[in-house]
Amino acid sequence: MSQLSQFQNFNLDQTTLDELIALSVFGRQLRAEYEALQLEEPEWVDVQLKTIRREIHARNADAKEARLREIDARLDALKTPGEKRTELLKEKAKLEKAVAGA
Repeated sequence: MSQLSQFQNFNLDQTTLDELIALSVFGRQLRAEYEALQLEEPEWVDVQLKTIRREIHARNADAKEARLREIDARLDALKTPGEKRTELLKEKAKLEKAVAGA
């Protein structure tokens, strides 16, 4: 399958992040060539590039959020029993105040 066909027909569910980045590079080069030749760029080029970039940004954000959760879990595991008890007491007081005010 040619790069053009891949760019036109990629499947987000079956495309890796590396493949998306390669498709983005190809799409930008395609756009630049249309401009260099002073030809009107087909609408699908812009649509595909926007779709690819959105997906790259979404996957990157998901990876960062997953890493933050991993860091939080590791930090929580490093807490002493006293620190965990203090946090639970603070949470309990906050909940009791919310229940009393409701």
